[in-house]
Amino acid sequence: METEKLKRILRQYLLGQAKEKENNVIENWYQSFDNEPVTSLSSTEEEHIRQEIWGKIQPEIRTRKVHYLKRNLAAAAAVALLLAGGITGYLLTRKSYGSAYITVTTAIGQKKTIQLADGSSLMLNAGSTVRIPENMDRERRLNIVDGEVFFDVKGNPDIPFIVESGPLTTTVLGTSFNVSAYKSLNRMSVAVTDGKVSVARENNKADILVKNEALTYDRQQGTVSVDPLDNSLLGWQQGTLVLNDASFEDMVVLMQKNYGITLTTAVQRIRETRYTTELSTAMEPVKAAEVLAAIHHLKIKVTGHEVTLYE
Repeated sequence: METEKLKRILRQYLLGQAKEKENNVIENWYQSFDNEPVTSLSSTEEEHIRQEIWGKIQPEIRTRKVHYLKRNLAAAAAVALLLAGGITGYLLTRKSYGSAYITVTTAIGQKKTIQLADGSSLMLNAGSTVRIPENMDRERRLNIVDGEVFFDVKGNPDIPFIVESGPLTTTVLGTSFNVSAYKSLNRMSVAVTDGKVSVARENNKADILVKNEALTYDRQQGTVSVDPLDNSLLGWQQGTLVLNDASFEDMVVLMQKNYGITLTTAVQRIRETRYTTELSTAMEPVKAAEVLAAIHHLKIKVTGHEVTLYE
């Protein structure tokens, strides 16, 4: 496909004017980059690429109204990928200058799978950020800065796999487990689907979790509980947002991370309600808010990307 024709299609896609067939082609092409391996670049290479991308994108920038934020993000990334040509690694992973780590992030509504050099794999949920060592030959220590990540760890008795997530440190030899550590959520969790892990807090005895067990940590109370794993909480990997007795504040965070909309209310009873439901992350943002409101017998008013709940 000629470059000019592809640019035209991408521009129409960004404006919501592309045909259905063209939309599907662009969206499938964009999703294919989720499985790209992590690529390391030098600081000089990154700066050169950053300048090249900006130089090519800047003339294309226009101030236009786009109906949904989720498509805007995907289209912008797709345009950058096209114009930069052959630099997928930089767009999928951003190296932290002056450090021995690579920072990987996911956007609103985006999920991403990363293959590590040691044979382990990570799946990041929407709105997540994780720091990965450039060299894992001597130490396998990762840091979840924000978000939720599912790990499938390749066993290595000589080098434990360590995941830091705020106040919790999870150590394994070889297993599969999920860590939910969004900074804006009160509750953190570590859930084991296979094998065994150790979860430690500062100045506290570590808890040992085995297959089908989950640890929940309450940031405000400083308390820990270990319970049988509720597999529905891992539904995000199959495209489901699960709210399980979530507070209004936590629900606001998860809806923003997955759909790019901000929920608000002036009604105190709505703020004090606990929310339980399951929503497909493939739904359009406003539709997801409508379903959530209907389940809890509420109404909505939409203003841009802000959704007000009322009775």
